[in-house]
Amino acid sequence: MKNILFRDDQSLFGSNWYTLPKKLFVIPFILSFIGLLAIYSLIGTEYPILLIFKHTIFLSISFITIIFLPLLSKNDLRKFLNILCIIFILLLFLVPLFGNEIKGASRWITFNYFSIQPSELLKGPLICMFSWFCYLYVKTNNKFYLSINFLIALAVIILLLMQPDIGTLLIYLSIFSLILILYFRNLKLFIFLGFVGIFFLLIAYFSFDHVSYRVDNFLDGNNSQVSKSLSAIKNGGIFGVGLGEGQLKYSIPESHNDFIFAILIEEFGVLFGLFVSFLYPLFFLLVKRSILSPSNLFIINTIFSLCFLMCLQAFVNIGSSIKLIPPTGMTLPFISYGGSSMLSYAIIFGTVINFSKNEESTTNNT
Repeated sequence: MKNILFRDDQSLFGSNWYTLPKKLFVIPFILSFIGLLAIYSLIGTEYPILLIFKHTIFLSISFITIIFLPLLSKNDLRKFLNILCIIFILLLFLVPLFGNEIKGASRWITFNYFSIQPSELLKGPLICMFSWFCYLYVKTNNKFYLSINFLIALAVIILLLMQPDIGTLLIYLSIFSLILILYFRNLKLFIFLGFVGIFFLLIAYFSFDHVSYRVDNFLDGNNSQVSKSLSAIKNGGIFGVGLGEGQLKYSIPESHNDFIFAILIEEFGVLFGLFVSFLYPLFFLLVKRSILSPSNLFIINTIFSLCFLMCLQAFVNIGSSIKLIPPTGMTLPFISYGGSSMLSYAIIFGTVINFSKNEESTTNNT
């Protein structure tokens, strides 16, 4: 009889169980539980109880994704992510044609019972594909692979400008730049990309009214949402006012996405907010310590880029809530409400856990 979860178990799950860095599953589960508490506290405001049921469904799909992806071999996962990348890019092409416009931007494709945001789902797969072609270029010196990356990046930039989604575009540009720096390790390239980033920020400020409006309000201190967020954080103090007792959620729009961090601090306190903030870099540290077997350049750089993306988006969301940066509409990974965002980071968590597992002949598998 097969001994499930023992070393002689040859099933897909059992045969991979002992190679998985199981401690890496802890952080996503903690974040998802915190997200459930935050969404639960919103019930009774402008959001009906249906919100938490939908959030639970998204969470269940995400858990299945996090558990399934690490069971694949690294090579199979890379091929699977490439297929997802192509699908999501095609969907991104459809957004300007069939996208549902919300607050002046078309970012979602709406179906009968749900909607998806291709730019969010694309993050993990696109980073892996971009990193893979950079890896092939470094190994073969074939400029064809670099040309593919340039065309992919250009297509994504144009499509995001058409929506427009400047916040997400800045995230993509940051990750593209990071991957190039990781592979080429050239100081001149680093300086060049820095100037390109500054130039793009200036172009965005003078070309898009909603960007200049947010930046001007941030500099003048006139953003009512951020002011309410800071008041809620101050009201929460060290230990918070208790679950469901916060008042920010009654007066601020998009509380289930953009300002979920402020709601958490108001109800659970500043110490809890620091704990949540620390979970994202902690996951990166755990990943770094989990990689025991030799890994090639693609594995290391892809893991670093995915973890950096996670920490960067968390910083952007948290920074918006505490007035460090202008509001961008970014979700807090695995805590904010949203099926596309949650599934996107489930793919990222699952990919990082897969690439961190210690297999024999890691280089050959890649």
